[in-house]
Amino acid sequence: MAFISGIVAFQRYDRASMLKFWFVSALLNASHFAVLGQYEAACFVGLTAVRFLVAALSPRQRWMYCFLALSTLLIVVSYTSPVNLLPYLAAVVGTIGSFQKNVMLVRALMAVGATSWVVHNLLVGSPVAVLMELAFLSSNLVGYIRSRRQSLPAADH
Repeated sequence: MAFISGIVAFQRYDRASMLKFWFVSALLNASHFAVLGQYEAACFVGLTAVRFLVAALSPRQRWMYCFLALSTLLIVVSYTSPVNLLPYLAAVVGTIGSFQKNVMLVRALMAVGATSWVVHNLLVGSPVAVLMELAFLSSNLVGYIRSRRQSLPAADH
């Protein structure tokens, strides 16, 4: 379900719908990391799920700063190894992306965050999560291309 929701999210054209699908995906992924015993990652992804929902319903900049502060507090409290910096990087970039109005900028920043998660998942030994993030990156690229084509005048494609 996390996989399907994430793939569907990247095929959405409007940011609120995209963020709501990411909320479902992130909530389920947080559970995945908790089962693996990767509690720092589970906390970051759980916070990410809440952030996606808040950004979809109330995309105010003050919420962005609140989630950046919470992510920073979480890394300070939970840091146990350099691997923990990868979810933090994904959280910071994803937080900034979630509160952008331009859908293309949201997509670009989410790609950076997903790349950080690919590296994290490789390092913690979660091949399924690696494949899922790579699929998300691919879906993001397809969604980006579809959005670009839709926004171009008819003579340009």
